[in-house]
Amino acid sequence: MGLHFGLGMWIRNSLGLWKGNDELMQAIKERNQSIHPDEASMVIVEAVWERLREMVPKVH
Repeated sequence: MGLHFGLGMWIRNSLGLWKGNDELMQAIKERNQSIHPDEASMVIVEAVWERLREMVPKVH
């Protein structure tokens, strides 16, 4: 919930999730069956988090 009003809001506003970025919203809908901008921004946050985790070297 902490990211919803900070990073989430920035993503929704900057990437045009409320209006204008129909292509991105459609891609998110195809992947997650969700097109509400609030949910779409969390999908993006989660995808970025997963990508960052993949980039961190694994220490054994």
